[in-house]
Amino acid sequence: MKKLYWIFLLFPLLSNAQQLPERSSFYSNSFIWNPAMTGLWDYWELGLTYRQEWLGFEDAPVTATLNVQYPFPKEHMSLGGFFMHDNINPIVMNSFGFAYAYRVDLGRRRTDLLTIGLMGTLNHFFVDGKEIVVNDQDDPLVPTGENNKFGPNAGAGIFYTSYGKSEFEKDRFFAGLAVTQLLPGNIRLDEFGSDASLKRNIHGNAIVGARFVNENTFIEPSLWINYSAVNLLDMNLGVRFEREDAFWAGLTYSTTQTIFLQTGLAMKNGLAKDGVLRIGALGSFNVGTFGKARGLGFEFYGAYRFGDL
Repeated sequence: MKKLYWIFLLFPLLSNAQQLPERSSFYSNSFIWNPAMTGLWDYWELGLTYRQEWLGFEDAPVTATLNVQYPFPKEHMSLGGFFMHDNINPIVMNSFGFAYAYRVDLGRRRTDLLTIGLMGTLNHFFVDGKEIVVNDQDDPLVPTGENNKFGPNAGAGIFYTSYGKSEFEKDRFFAGLAVTQLLPGNIRLDEFGSDASLKRNIHGNAIVGARFVNENTFIEPSLWINYSAVNLLDMNLGVRFEREDAFWAGLTYSTTQTIFLQTGLAMKNGLAKDGVLRIGALGSFNVGTFGKARGLGFEFYGAYRFGDL
């Protein structure tokens, strides 16, 4: 089996790379990246995702999330919480987050929706020096200890949709903008010497798209853009088709030269009255120069939407 080889010199590189996992193409838990997208509709949802990348490599990246979001329509706000586990061995990050979104009152006769969101996170970083593979095991600079570090952070976002009453009722345009890791700084790895630290950089993202509704179905093209210092940018252009309480399918192309294909089922009237169970699967295919080297990937998604509030 192929193995991902990490060396100590990678730490300075990681300091300037994109440090947060990619947003799931399933869209449901997008509030983890833009808190203004928390609880947009009048139902509450409990969901989870599990993503495995670079199949065929030992210690390949794994990302899992567990999240919940709950709207309070009368109070014009929504709350959300999540746990994220991101493992790119030998670096593991566990994040606990809380999101708050406020629905701005645009007037009684207005049907559009504007939300402003804030997010706070507590991140746990674990680095195991024993898992770092090097050519010269006798090098005195090779770290051998374990590091556990905690660090808080914050994020903020804004989101607008031209129709915010229900998902399947009317055509709409939507757009959002967010920043995460607003508290930059170094996570110092004490066991690894003076040069071993993970510098946290501000990340940004934006989404723009439209939804075209025909009775109980819609088609939704969208563009999601990620940015992180220094000058790292990738774009995800996707389209999704969904039939209410039945099924959905989607296709996304990323400028990382990756194609994502997803499908899923929506089953109504399950655990709770008027609730909907959603189960989906996704496959990713790298089509660029390093496609064969990077291998394939997959993601599973499950969520339960508890009836209208």
